[in-house]
Amino acid sequence: MAVHAWKMYGDRLMSDSMRSYPVRRIVTHGPDLKSFYFDPVFESYPGQFVNLWIPGVDEKPFSISDATDEYIELSVKAVGPFTRKLMECNVGDYLGLRGPFGHGFQPGEHALLIGGGIGLAPIRYLSRFMQTRNMKYILLIGAKKAQDVIFRSELYDDQIYCTTEDGSLGCKGLVTQEMKRILDTETVSCICAAGPEAMLARILEIADVRGIDVQLSFERYMKCGIGICGQCCLDGSGIRVCVEGPVLRREEIRETTGIGLPHRDATGTRKTS
Repeated sequence: MAVHAWKMYGDRLMSDSMRSYPVRRIVTHGPDLKSFYFDPVFESYPGQFVNLWIPGVDEKPFSISDATDEYIELSVKAVGPFTRKLMECNVGDYLGLRGPFGHGFQPGEHALLIGGGIGLAPIRYLSRFMQTRNMKYILLIGAKKAQDVIFRSELYDDQIYCTTEDGSLGCKGLVTQEMKRILDTETVSCICAAGPEAMLARILEIADVRGIDVQLSFERYMKCGIGICGQCCLDGSGIRVCVEGPVLRREEIRETTGIGLPHRDATGTRKTS
């Protein structure tokens, strides 16, 4: 078992050494959609991520969906070989964790929090963080269909809105359509969002027109997670998503090209279709 190598990054404590921990609890939200709970082995901030290792398989980054004095929660949707293998894990199995990494959200009063698809995971953590500090916010959730919405049992509040593309839960349509309606009727000082990059690009366009600040969480292919390999650098700005991100503000996004384009793969190649 590896020994922790704790380091200060800014004012945060992180570990770039992998260590194995038992899965304490698993909650199934829907088909290929689960939350995995671990002991509270480190402190984190909403928007940060960890690298999760399945012994003998691979290591991948995941946003933290909640963290308390009792547990750390990672919420995952099966979309590829690694995450499908993760769905086979059971309570008591040992998985590797290292982190937390990156810069998270900097919430303020009257923020609009938007989570699209599995992007709801870090947004849900942010909402709970704000709740404990009695900060006012509005939560907007978007998904293709009802069974894709995680934490459905929590979606009962006057300030929580939901959209699904097929209309099976909440309003029918795109999350950005509901976002514009909310901006027309509510006081919003900042938009914090995570989800598909096409959604983030559209949110940025709408926010620019209305002069509203944004904090957007981006994903890129990662290898080291600590800023050495450069695999997750953004075109134009050179921002490393694993270190300077994953949450970026408007001025940082402005320096970046390729927002909304297909991501580069492990070889650095960007798919053209």
